[in-house]
Amino acid sequence: MNVKKNLLLIVLAFLCAIPAGAKKFYSDAITMSNILLWQQANSLSATMNINMGDLKVDKNQALVLIPTLINGDNELALQPIIINGEKKQKAFEKAVAKSGETVNALVVPFEKGTDFIYSQVADYEPWMAEAQFVLVETLVDKKDRPLMTSQEVITNAVSTEAKRLAELYPVVAFIEPPVEVEKIRVDAYNTFLEFKLNQAQVLPKYKNNATELDNIHTLFTKVLSDSNLVVNKVIIEGFASPEGPEGFNEQLSKRRMEALKAYLAKQNNLPASMFETSFGGESWEGLVTLLELSSMPEKDTLITIINTTTDDAERKQKIKELDGGAPYQYMLKNIYPYLRNATCQIVYTVASLELEQAVVLMEANPALLNENEFYQVAFTNKRGTPKFIGAFEAALDQNPDSPSANLNVAGAYLTKKDIKKAEKALKKAVIGSGEYLNNLGIINFYKGDYKTALACFEKAEFMGNKDARKNLKKWMDAINRNQ
Repeated sequence: MNVKKNLLLIVLAFLCAIPAGAKKFYSDAITMSNILLWQQANSLSATMNINMGDLKVDKNQALVLIPTLINGDNELALQPIIINGEKKQKAFEKAVAKSGETVNALVVPFEKGTDFIYSQVADYEPWMAEAQFVLVETLVDKKDRPLMTSQEVITNAVSTEAKRLAELYPVVAFIEPPVEVEKIRVDAYNTFLEFKLNQAQVLPKYKNNATELDNIHTLFTKVLSDSNLVVNKVIIEGFASPEGPEGFNEQLSKRRMEALKAYLAKQNNLPASMFETSFGGESWEGLVTLLELSSMPEKDTLITIINTTTDDAERKQKIKELDGGAPYQYMLKNIYPYLRNATCQIVYTVASLELEQAVVLMEANPALLNENEFYQVAFTNKRGTPKFIGAFEAALDQNPDSPSANLNVAGAYLTKKDIKKAEKALKKAVIGSGEYLNNLGIINFYKGDYKTALACFEKAEFMGNKDARKNLKKWMDAINRNQ
């Protein structure tokens, strides 16, 4: 039992004596540790600790070790290491003294257990990035004749600036939108109520009015039943079809809007003072749109008359007289009724939401959230997750022209390295801001354009962007770190 225990302790002691990451060479007689190939700018440095703990070299022999970079047909031999036996070292020293020449080699007189550091710097060339670092081992006799030659791999890991930078995870910049002091929202419905000729009474059972009034009622119910909403006013804007005198059309439209106002106020138990009505005019633009969508043979001629005749009475007369009045009669029946419509808008204020409410409403009714609330909801999730990105996408859906919403959704896409989507959104962000420049730098970084990326980070940092400052620190650490 004691023998086994002692043997285990010996083995553990031996293992602990070998540095982490160490490698054995030359029949396990030489140990190399802390091996590092480090490219910085135009230089490649090679460093390693070498221990000759178990090496045996005959007194008349020398072991020549040549660390060499190899990649296909490219090869670079670094400074050789010459380990001389006792007599070989003396002969070597005499020869050097006699010749007076400088020996381009690291000469190490053999002594068992010797430790030394090997360090060399070479001009860096691109092929070295994927090179294999090997040790060419040659044992020579007293006349320098090779007795044995072998080659072993030291490492395949060449640490280049590009490789180190590629491992970075840049810090994405976001803008916290300002809190909206008063959240005003508008829901609208374009209704096509039909009235009897020259009358202004709202008739729920007349033609398609039941469906139209149900749609308006649904709109009111949605707003009035939500405790988070307070109705400020209701705006009804009426439009007329362009037949008959404009003055008469305006008066008739106003009467009809007043009738609709009274009807809606009664149905929804709202004071009449909360309603505003206005006449939007004769709907010439609407007529042009419907003509373009129609199959009328005369539609191009009619559109030309509308667009080129400035006098209202003259324009109407030309339309009436075209082709004996047949197109006009067709429009009276099939097109003009759709121009007698009203837009009903409910203007309301949304109460400020607690974060828990905002999380729920983002799914149920995102229109009730302001941009800052979307921002707060996003950061209840881990960056890069679908919910994190989804919150910023929802913010953009509600605020498509907001520079901060576009910048933030671009940032969200960058957390998943979705360069295409990020680039598209960033074009609508606050161009020139520190956050914009930082995120533009990240896009170029992921594209491999490190020069442009670095320039962007530097500009953003100059403008005071803290995320860019973090990215520059990461960058400098990756470039300058030495291990």
